[in-house]
Amino acid sequence: MNSVTQFIHDGGIMMYPLILCSIILIAIAIERFIILRRANVDGDALLDEVKELYPPKGDPAAAIQRCEKVGGPVGRIFARGLKNASRSAERIEMAMEQEAANEQPNLDANLPIVKTIVNIAPLLGLLGTIAGMIASFRAAKQTGLSNPTEILGGISEALVSTASGITLAIVGFICYNYFANQSKKIVEDMEYYGAELVNYLTGRLD
Repeated sequence: MNSVTQFIHDGGIMMYPLILCSIILIAIAIERFIILRRANVDGDALLDEVKELYPPKGDPAAAIQRCEKVGGPVGRIFARGLKNASRSAERIEMAMEQEAANEQPNLDANLPIVKTIVNIAPLLGLLGTIAGMIASFRAAKQTGLSNPTEILGGISEALVSTASGITLAIVGFICYNYFANQSKKIVEDMEYYGAELVNYLTGRLD
């Protein structure tokens, strides 16, 4: 614990906003992991269940109930499509597209914050570097080279804050790409399985 405290102290005042950004990033990463994991539904299995529960021109109530129970973006667009099963293909597609549009913001929620952290973390580290170098030059000006401790302290502050900012940016960049790719995959699943469901409901696919 003392080593952590010393590390933060060595990094200077810019370590505190970096720590705050780290806490926010961890919280968002946990939240996104849980949300996207729940949103990732096996579309093939659900489509097979819909076909079993809803024969052509039958009662879609059981299939709708199953889709709502499974949940997730795919489950909800399936339920929306089944509720409009008696309408034309265009109406079914429009209803499912509206539901998909409602799902998109939930999939991408908080990702702009992660992107902001990725962008500002190196800048905060650079600002800490500048502050540390200013402290080093001030110490050198006041005491000359006879007191290297103060000079080295400023250099240490510069290096620690820079390393912390870059590390945070790297971790944030990895998290952003991972969650963005997961969101993209779910959107692609909605488009693919939504089209498959429309084909089935309209008789274009048995």
